[in-house]
Amino acid sequence: MTPENAIDTWRCWDISLRTRPVVLRPLSGGRSNRSFLLGSNGTSMVLRLNGAESALPGANRNSEFSIWQAASVQGIAPPLLYVDPGYGFLVSAFIENHLPSQPSLDKSYVNHAFDLLKRCHQLDLDVPCIDYPGHINQYWQVIESKTTTPDLVLIRQRESMNLLLEEIINGGSPTGLCHHDPVVANFVGNSDRLYLIDWEYALHGLLVMDYAALAVEWEVDNKLITSRTGIEPEMMTMATSLYRYLCNLWEAATA
Repeated sequence: MTPENAIDTWRCWDISLRTRPVVLRPLSGGRSNRSFLLGSNGTSMVLRLNGAESALPGANRNSEFSIWQAASVQGIAPPLLYVDPGYGFLVSAFIENHLPSQPSLDKSYVNHAFDLLKRCHQLDLDVPCIDYPGHINQYWQVIESKTTTPDLVLIRQRESMNLLLEEIINGGSPTGLCHHDPVVANFVGNSDRLYLIDWEYALHGLLVMDYAALAVEWEVDNKLITSRTGIEPEMMTMATSLYRYLCNLWEAATA
């Protein structure tokens, strides 16, 4: 789907637009989706064209949109304005983004990130549970289907990381609704207020995995996270190692 194909349906968006939106510029985004800034008579919005890649095992686009909507009601995510019935795209409110490339250097941004994750984890929604082993197996299936030989480091880590995952799952770590992708690019806003976007990986899971992502992607010290969350230091260390492994699997699967 092209941006113009999506914009052709603008009269169905129910956003009280007077004129057809136009693409103002592409927005930075991940490999799975493409986003564009749209304008219509002074109204700015974001058009996200959803990628064809499958979400995590147990997830689906319908879950993402219901979670995003609930998060927007609580002020955690930007308002979701329209969802294509075929799930090919969505339209959300545009939030001017002033987040620096290294937000961990500014205490206000770190505080906002902690607050958003905490509020996300408190959302009481009936959503699927993430299948972490299935997630890993899905990545390996893609990696092993490639003609190139998998990275030897990943191969050596495979058994030990499976055991580490089992230990984390059975370690009594708290669970709840997790975003599962709180990378810097999925936060928008400024030092006064941030929002979380792109909820396609959000599922019921281990809260520590969101904080492991915060540690790696935001370069937030594990000690700060354990002091703010009450997570055991050993559990935090294990989750961080597992998150790095998942990132390496994702890179190998999508290369």
